[in-house]
Amino acid sequence: MINLVTLNSLARVFPTYDLPIDCKKTKGSMLKNEVYAFQLAYKFEGNIPWSISIGLEVDHDLGEALSWRNVELVPCDFPMYPGQDPAGLEHPEAFAYPDVLRPGNCPFWIYNDRWCTLWFTIDGSKYKVKPGKHKIKIKVKCMNEEAEAAFTIDIKDKKLPKQKLVCTNWFHTDCLCQYYNVEFNSERYWEITENFARTAYEHGNNMLLTPLFTPPLDTVPGGERMTIQLVGVEKKGDKYKFDFTLLKRWIDMCKRIGIEYIEMSHLYTQWGCYHAPKIMATVDGEYKKIFGWETDSHGEEYKNFLGQFLPELIEFVKAEGIAKKCYFHVSDEPNVDMLESYKEGAEFLMSYLKDFKRFDALSDIEIFKTGCIPCPVPAVDHMDKFLEENIKERWTYYCCGQINKVTNRFLVFPSVRNRILGQQLYKYDIKGFLQWGYNFYNSQGSIRPVDPYSTTTGGGWVPGGDTFVVYPNYDGTALSSIRFEVFREALQDHRALQALEKKLGREEVEKLLGKKLSFTEYSMDPNKMIKLREKINELL
Repeated sequence: MINLVTLNSLARVFPTYDLPIDCKKTKGSMLKNEVYAFQLAYKFEGNIPWSISIGLEVDHDLGEALSWRNVELVPCDFPMYPGQDPAGLEHPEAFAYPDVLRPGNCPFWIYNDRWCTLWFTIDGSKYKVKPGKHKIKIKVKCMNEEAEAAFTIDIKDKKLPKQKLVCTNWFHTDCLCQYYNVEFNSERYWEITENFARTAYEHGNNMLLTPLFTPPLDTVPGGERMTIQLVGVEKKGDKYKFDFTLLKRWIDMCKRIGIEYIEMSHLYTQWGCYHAPKIMATVDGEYKKIFGWETDSHGEEYKNFLGQFLPELIEFVKAEGIAKKCYFHVSDEPNVDMLESYKEGAEFLMSYLKDFKRFDALSDIEIFKTGCIPCPVPAVDHMDKFLEENIKERWTYYCCGQINKVTNRFLVFPSVRNRILGQQLYKYDIKGFLQWGYNFYNSQGSIRPVDPYSTTTGGGWVPGGDTFVVYPNYDGTALSSIRFEVFREALQDHRALQALEKKLGREEVEKLLGKKLSFTEYSMDPNKMIKLREKINELL
């Protein structure tokens, strides 16, 4: 006998565990320009001597808007740091977790007494869908057995407003070069880069980390990441000539995809601002490194370089018409012990970039109080002190360190801890969100590349799921994950709440969310979260 069960998008199905009862669902609602997802869990109860591909028939009237993907498992050897409350985790042991979503042009397999899952998507953001109720009938056949299930989607004649939140998940194209064995700036490089950038955009990332020079991020001191540099440099004595041809191609790609904001890569090394990023230049006909770990970032040589580079970059972005959409970094994650160095770098850049957005991930309130960075990006578990400050543009982020009670998208976290972000962003009027690992396929310190299908922990370095949310497909496209789909749902929730505010006022929307909602307090009930979103749809 074939057993079929439809589930909401917050369920995660583990092959030999019981299905999450509170995630069973046969109907749902969506607005006509968003993306909705549900799942079909299936297994054969009986005796199959080996795995067998199933026959799948789906009867519906949604056209190209409806698609389905296979949910594949990935290994996780390091699910979470020790000492965490297991109540907020899902199967907190080294395990195989459902995550990769592979398109439906591959066989779907069924096994004896083991759950498998299909991820169904109704995409109203790309395709026109007709408002009203649509019944999706699903038939699964295997051997001489067959079973049927159905899901009804109610498409409301209402649209989500345009996303106002600025969102970036750091994009690492050196990792794409390494995985696909392609050269930087080859045509294949640009093709793959655009594929991955488009997937990022489709999931709510409207800002893209742009490698002016090889980003000085997650690189062991003294080490190097593969050179990814969009700005051409020619050095003659103490004079520099700059070529923005590749940077323009990058910006044109962003415009073509729909990405609005350009996030300029950091101009000083991570964790202290002490050194320059790796910068390559042509010197007397030889292409070589002229700055790096050996460079004192506050020395006259590097200041001279920046003093010539920044004015030309400013003129370039003005000519491209994107000056108001550019954000600049100083150095990533400084702490108070690094204050003097960070402040010196920030003040030097401010002398050139005073009219531009400047922001950095930092969670030490004392650094912000010096006034050297107008737009701090504190971690979600350090927001309290920053909420007390008069900050015009509030941002937040999470990475491997945000583990206690707060939102994040680790493999071991239930999906509700991922999706709650949307409500939190709304309640605290957050303008921007940052996460560092869109596609980081390296080990700690970028000492070596890793295979994301073999290790989801950066080679055992951080809890599984921190380093990336997309997987590289064989054809140069990005495969999404359950975590990335749920993250997009969180951003859609944020937009829906903003739409409801226009109709009912902020006070009524906050009542709907409840007084107790905070970055550390929220319901872990997935059914409650889904019902809340459906109520919002009804009110709209």
